[in-house]
Amino acid sequence: MIHPGLSAAPSTIIVNAANSYRAIDQQCDVFESHRHHIFSVAYYMTGDEREAETILQSTFVEAFEQQAQPSIDQLDQALMTQLHSRMSLVPVAAVEAGSESLGHRNVRRTDLEEALWQLPARERLCFLLRDVEGYTPIRIASLLTTSEPEVQRTVLSARLRLRRLLIEQRAEASV
Repeated sequence: MIHPGLSAAPSTIIVNAANSYRAIDQQCDVFESHRHHIFSVAYYMTGDEREAETILQSTFVEAFEQQAQPSIDQLDQALMTQLHSRMSLVPVAAVEAGSESLGHRNVRRTDLEEALWQLPARERLCFLLRDVEGYTPIRIASLLTTSEPEVQRTVLSARLRLRRLLIEQRAEASV
């Protein structure tokens, strides 16, 4: 018999509550397993921890609105939406290969980060996704709605531009 104040049997309420907690736990697992990736890309795109945190939250809100347990592809798509809404990701003219070389010296992380901030946004994003996060060119092309050869050109241009920036930094430091 159902209690007059309840619309469902107590066992049904307990099952519904357990399912609700299970869904919340699954969302927490999705968030915890992907938050570092989303935050780091957002941070390296914006250079601002607060803005990166805002992008992180907005990305997960958007992804969870679309699906209770979004895949990494859905999270990446939500991240791209957030980045597109905040910055211009239009292609820029590619850098031509030159004969510059860094030699066999190691590059300090701080120097690399400083040079990274100077890249155009689209080059920075393609470089981060390809060389830092390990995405395939096909996957990046899908996220940016462009072709695989265009992604490969953009990554190459980013690498060349980074090399030139690092060489300039080293030359300025030695003066």
